[in-house]
Amino acid sequence: MTEDEKRAFQRLHLTRPVDGWFGDFAIQLTNVSAVGAAIEHEEEIPAGARALLRFFWRGEELELLAEIVRTAPNRSGLRFLEGTEELRKHIAASATEVLRAQEANLSGDRDRNVVGEETLTSISQAVQLGAYVVCTLTPTGWKRRLSTIPDQPPEGFTVAAGEEPEQIELLCRTYESGDTESRRLTRLLAELSVANKQ
Repeated sequence: MTEDEKRAFQRLHLTRPVDGWFGDFAIQLTNVSAVGAAIEHEEEIPAGARALLRFFWRGEELELLAEIVRTAPNRSGLRFLEGTEELRKHIAASATEVLRAQEANLSGDRDRNVVGEETLTSISQAVQLGAYVVCTLTPTGWKRRLSTIPDQPPEGFTVAAGEEPEQIELLCRTYESGDTESRRLTRLLAELSVANKQ
C-alpha cells in the first residue's frame, strides 16, 4: 500500500460538513485525518492560533488541541497537537464502514451500501478513497474483490471502485466473449479508468 493509500484510510469519511467549535469560533469540518483537519468558518481566525477543537462524531464528543497552520478566506488547516485514542478508534471504524459499503455495492446489496446515513453511491466515497475493483476471470466465472493497489490481474482487469456497476458488467461481458485484441482493448479501458483517478 502506498503512502497516499494509507493516508486515504487514516481519516473520518465525512458525507457532509460537520459542525464544531475551534475555541470560541463556530466552524464546519470538511476533512478530519489522524494528524489534522480542514475547517470552514465565517469569522477570521488568526494564523497560528491554538485552541480546543470540539465536534461530535457518531454520537461521541471529540476534543483535540489544535493549531492553525494555514489559512485562506473562510478556510483554515489545523494540525493536531495531541492525538486521542477516541479519534484513532473512530478513524478505524470509519475505514471499516466504507470497505463494508464498497463490498455491499459490488454485490448489489443496497441495504448495506451505506456510509453514515447515505449510500456509498450517492457520495462517491469509493472514488475519494483510492480503492479499486479487481475483476478476475476464472474457470468458474468472474471473481471480484476490492484492492488498494491498481495492478491488473493476469486474466481480467482492474478499474476504479467508483465505476458504475453497469460499466463493470459491460467490461466483463466484452472481455469474456472477446478475442485477444478485444481483451487487450478492454484492459486498456480499465487502465484508463485507474489512471483517471490517480
